[in-house]
Amino acid sequence: MVARSNRAGGANKTKEITIWEVLNPRRYKSKPMPILDFPICSRSELNSFIKNELLPKWQKGQPTLFRMEPEHVDSRIETTVKSIIANNGAYEKGERVTFNARPDALPLAVEMGYVLKKLGYQTCIVYNLLGDPPLLNKLISVLPNQKSLEKIERQYKTLLDFAQHWVVPYATPHSEPNKAEREAVKVYTEVINKGTAELYEKSERGEIKSRDSIGFPVAHEAKRLGLSLSRWETILYKAMNITKAEIEREIEKTEYLKVLGKAYRGKTLKIVRRGNFPVNLTMKLKNRPIFKDVGRIGENTIYGKYFERITNIPCGEIFMAPIEDSVNGEYYTKVPQATEHGTMEGVHVVFKNGRVVEATATRGEEALLYYTGLAKPKTEAEKLVYEAQNTIAELGIGMNPVLDFEKVTGNLLIDEKMKGIHIATGRNQPLGGKIPGAIGGIAVEHQDFVVGKIDEMVAV
Repeated sequence: MVARSNRAGGANKTKEITIWEVLNPRRYKSKPMPILDFPICSRSELNSFIKNELLPKWQKGQPTLFRMEPEHVDSRIETTVKSIIANNGAYEKGERVTFNARPDALPLAVEMGYVLKKLGYQTCIVYNLLGDPPLLNKLISVLPNQKSLEKIERQYKTLLDFAQHWVVPYATPHSEPNKAEREAVKVYTEVINKGTAELYEKSERGEIKSRDSIGFPVAHEAKRLGLSLSRWETILYKAMNITKAEIEREIEKTEYLKVLGKAYRGKTLKIVRRGNFPVNLTMKLKNRPIFKDVGRIGENTIYGKYFERITNIPCGEIFMAPIEDSVNGEYYTKVPQATEHGTMEGVHVVFKNGRVVEATATRGEEALLYYTGLAKPKTEAEKLVYEAQNTIAELGIGMNPVLDFEKVTGNLLIDEKMKGIHIATGRNQPLGGKIPGAIGGIAVEHQDFVVGKIDEMVAV
């Protein structure tokens, strides 16, 4: 707290003001800083905190987010996050950073918070319950009234007001959610999507200078690759530390640049894979910016011009937003797609004039229907959001040379950087497309589907 003197009627009156008021003097004249009211705990206290403090609050109808204390965890993570911050190009000393941290990536979140705090930044590390379906289900089950979840929605809005950088440390959940847990995730997703609806508009206006999703090596992902955790950590940290110049050299070597240039100038792009999991897609890219993902905020286009405020770490892809109504055809993929709504496998998606008209999966079809906008909406507002999620968003081509594996982790943030293509549905305005980040105060999902290696990509 900071104290200031206020003279009125000849008397001295002292009024306490908050850090929040100092940072935002016009908007928050005497309003306390809500994020400081969020409970806080260390990683070592987490289980005890959940049992003795968090659950009782939710049982009383007082649901709340909670913060994690920054702490030093591992010198390798420290080195990596320093590299990420330096490469980003948008961080300036004293700025405010919000971490919406997935539970399995907490070591990365608290380490990055520790590094930033030492460098003079203000941080708020929130434990994102969406990545912990068993705990989330338990909390929602004890809640007397789900309407009180509106408090969580307001807290996320507060986090957006605080943030100048929005960071998502990410690892896939270590266990597959059961039916009750998937339902809890669905309920909580609606809350978060309302609470974070302004994230994309604030980013477009430059109020949030960067949105950074950062992968973290975990044992269950290493197992899918047939690697030990220590070996996977070595590989992923190397992939995360790759430089802008290294990615640019990799992109310059690719055969895709000439093809994409022709498509940018008006030719139709055709993508084909033969065999048991065929791909047959056509699309237009005319005058849409084509990006090179180099882990840096700014002008990162190969064709066209666009100022980008998003980084994915590990970086390394070429990506673009196709003309929405131009995409036709289908793709199959055997690559598992792990999400908080469950893992999707054996995915088959059909596009007609840019919209998903059919989507099936051998596993996790409920999640697939949600992300492709074919799920049944409950409200008119939700219907509009699903229509947006039903639309093509992105074509991406993996370019990180360190991650050229035949197997995959199930973590889309990592797998999409491997050699091959990925297709996304949902919002694409941040990529120069037409689908906004939110509709009617509800955030629109952007979901990537890793398709894998293809036989050919040509401009016709």
